[in-house]
Amino acid sequence: MFNSRPLTTSLTLLAMAFVGLTSIASTARVEAQDPPATTYQPGFWQPIGRFDPKRPVKVKLVNETDLALDYDITNLESFPPTVVAPGESAMLENFGNNAYIMVYPDNATPSTPEQSFVLKFTVPVDARTQMVGEDNVAVITVTKGDVNIENRFYGHRSINLQPTGAIFFY
Repeated sequence: MFNSRPLTTSLTLLAMAFVGLTSIASTARVEAQDPPATTYQPGFWQPIGRFDPKRPVKVKLVNETDLALDYDITNLESFPPTVVAPGESAMLENFGNNAYIMVYPDNATPSTPEQSFVLKFTVPVDARTQMVGEDNVAVITVTKGDVNIENRFYGHRSINLQPTGAIFFY
């Protein structure tokens, strides 16, 4: 004798699946009220530039202040602290693609609040790609900023090059 129960069960399951899929397919599309989130949010946590981590990176430190600046790569014991004179530049290389470069005035202690200043770093990058120059050289220019005018800016003290190719100023 033929047992129709498995066939009935299979047809019932198939009908339920069809109804479920039909209701999903015919559901009206609802748009979000707010636009989707963007991935870029301005702030100190964003890299100010990038270099190609697959190639050797170099840093050209340009001192546009009227003071001698000390600089040091903190994670390399073989790199001694060095001074770059006012108006001069220094090329840092052969340190890999991961470095913390500290920059600070050489023996510059202001005697009055009016003489206080902060260091400001800038690096030119391609506006579209945020990449440094074609030779993978990050040209970082150091200038003086006025503490009294720029009271929300505390000044830079270090350059951070990360293994991902990101460049940060702190």
